[in-house]
Amino acid sequence: MRQLDNRVYLYLGLALLLFSFVLRYLGVSALAFWTVFGVAVLLKVFFLILVFRAKGFKPSLWLYLILAGVALIFISMLFKTVFPIPWLRNVLFYGAIALKLSGLVLMIRRRGE
Repeated sequence: MRQLDNRVYLYLGLALLLFSFVLRYLGVSALAFWTVFGVAVLLKVFFLILVFRAKGFKPSLWLYLILAGVALIFISMLFKTVFPIPWLRNVLFYGAIALKLSGLVLMIRRRGE
């Protein structure tokens, strides 16, 4: 039952992340966007900390995919700010999203088995 409780932080973080981008799209103040975005990121980080600290934790494919997606996000941010190469940044960014979504789908499917 404990792992189900841990996933609540992930799902709530993902929902808040989506909500923050909806706020940004609607043109709400930057303070509201960054506040909701920050809380979403903190919830997702808290989920990862709980997963890594769990007894008997063994990394599986879904976790590797999510972590690779996070790494690609950071690299794409590097190509957005330090080395402005827009096409490479887009390839890395959308590749990261694909990896993270694949990891999420695998995680949901594995938990259902």
